Amino acid sequence: VAPLCKLPTWLLLQVSENPHAEYGLTDNIQRTAENEKASAEKMSKQKVDLQALPTRAYLDQTVVPILLQGLSVLAKERPPNPIEYLAAFLLKNKSQFEERT
Repeated sequence: VAPLCKLPTWLLLQVSENPHAEYGLTDNIQRTAENEKASAEKMSKQKVDLQALPTRAYLDQTVVPILLQGLSVLAKERPPNPIEYLAAFLLKNKSQFEERT
């Protein structure tokens, strides 16, 4: 590899404009990566906020909604094995409620 001072000026300008272009990393991809990082930091902050909540508020925001729905279905169905039924309901439907927390 030639030292930078011996490279043509046009090549130096190309390299400095987008140093990651040779690897396929465009400005859009870099912005997307930065946005993802910011989003992850925000989600991490939300998790910290959940930890800071009083017990009742924490439960209200995390498990009470799915429990109420599960208990409602349980009361209507009245299966012979209610605990297993409720556990299966929670596992089956958890993805609908995880987005809310």
